[in-house]
Amino acid sequence: MRRAFVIAAAVLAVLAVLPALASAHATLQETTPDRGAVAKTEPRQVVLRFDESVEGNFGAVRVYDARGDRVDDNHVTHPGGKGAVLAVGLKAGLRDGTFTATYRVISADSHPVSGGFVFSIGRAGTPPAATVGDLLAGSSAGKVTEGAFGVARGADYLAIALIVGAFLFGLICWRSGIAPPEAEAAYECRRRVLLLGGAALGVVAGAAGIVLQGATAGGTSFWSALDPDVVREVLGTRFGTVWGLRVLDLLLIAGLVVVAGRGGGSRRLAALLALPVAFLAITPALGGHATTQHPVALLAPLDVLHVVAMSAWVGGLATLLFAVPAGTRAIADPAARTPVLAAPLSRFSALALTSVGVLIATGTAQSIVHLRSFGDLLHTAFGRAVLVKVIILLALVALGALNRRRSVPRIRAAAASGESAGQAGRILRDTLRVEALLMLAVLGATAALVSYAPPTQLSSGPYSKTTTAGPLEVQLTVDPAKPGANAVHLYVFDAKSGAPFTGTKELTIDAALPSKDIGPLHATVNRAGPGHYVANALTLAPGGKWQITVTDRVSDFDEHTARFDVPVR
Repeated sequence: MRRAFVIAAAVLAVLAVLPALASAHATLQETTPDRGAVAKTEPRQVVLRFDESVEGNFGAVRVYDARGDRVDDNHVTHPGGKGAVLAVGLKAGLRDGTFTATYRVISADSHPVSGGFVFSIGRAGTPPAATVGDLLAGSSAGKVTEGAFGVARGADYLAIALIVGAFLFGLICWRSGIAPPEAEAAYECRRRVLLLGGAALGVVAGAAGIVLQGATAGGTSFWSALDPDVVREVLGTRFGTVWGLRVLDLLLIAGLVVVAGRGGGSRRLAALLALPVAFLAITPALGGHATTQHPVALLAPLDVLHVVAMSAWVGGLATLLFAVPAGTRAIADPAARTPVLAAPLSRFSALALTSVGVLIATGTAQSIVHLRSFGDLLHTAFGRAVLVKVIILLALVALGALNRRRSVPRIRAAAASGESAGQAGRILRDTLRVEALLMLAVLGATAALVSYAPPTQLSSGPYSKTTTAGPLEVQLTVDPAKPGANAVHLYVFDAKSGAPFTGTKELTIDAALPSKDIGPLHATVNRAGPGHYVANALTLAPGGKWQITVTDRVSDFDEHTARFDVPVR
């Protein structure tokens, strides 16, 4: 049964980290020049407007000519100090033709968002040698870096849980005087090792996370991001500030543990660590979704309570497995060990039960805010991570209930009668080890959770994408891509020359929502200019993943089709 629990946890953890189907955190709403526009004169800069503040470091916006050469001045600014607007200057004296602008920015919750668009100056010329996807592919950090970043996040959460949990266990579960001095000393020594180990793990994970954020944001390797200039830019972002302060806080905690160990008991250590540990517990909220999505006044406290409850459970469990046995083994008489085990075990059982209640309450409240419907649990990466976390927590609750009903009462009875814990102690040890492994799976799901956008933050705004259909390049824009009436703009270009395609005999646009068995709906299409077609009032309701099919008939016998999956939210 233990193996079955561990295997199930591993499978669920893998499901939790499956790639997101759509995980944009900031949405590009408007550009200057417009997507697909032909500017009569050379603009001085390219401007991008997002729906939330974005970080514009790391060469965030780049502009390429048709040959793939950069024509921007690499000077990215926030015009007027507006965090949601980015601009990059263009080199003077650009020739008429077609250009591609790409962006790779950091959204308010520290996640990278990328995309691009095409525009022309004077007249449309030769199409770009590389598509937006090709240009962005060269700036991708890669799967290895993304995977390493996930490991760093998980290790960071584990470090927080170990330190906060071990601190709370010392305050609540282990009381001075419950054991002989030699047992007290052995327990306290092990608990300080646990605190120092958590601090060391957190420092390494934090430092690696800062570098990996630079690699992810800049689309480079870990080793390239070790550059001091890149690290400095990361530290200047919201993410870097929080993670940097957390590393300093962990170093402070480690120093205080060492100082207290040279002369002072557990009470002195508790007094020294109170503020640094409290700050450590709030850092996940400062650097995550809780402080970037409304209502912040509700989500931030919920996140802090959630972290503290999980840490009390995870770190308390680690202390019970690692530090308490050291204290009991220091007692020669096996029968005398049982009361020393029973007292903190009983208190931890009550603490774990309280933690479960807090986790359920805060997790439910956060899910109500973050999830729009029950279907989001299955159809979004964020929802799957939540679901996996819930399933593993249910398994943990079952094991905890088993211990609370069987093992804990038996050990109490043994302590009262002056007997050794015996078989009850061995069963407790084994189940606690399984709980610890399941807890690691929960932390893995949590690390995945913070890397995905909540469904309420998924892209909701103008949708724009370019694809090919035979010899044609088709660019579709749906505005605002929300339930109700939408304006559809379609640009058709000759893929070879980049010029607007004028050989269309008939063009149709059909929309369907397979999940609701709606459609196809036929749009009324009007020609707005050479290669430019508009459907002003295409009703897309209800929300969901709409399939829009564009069919361009170019002769009595030939037609070309392009299909788009448009998220409407």
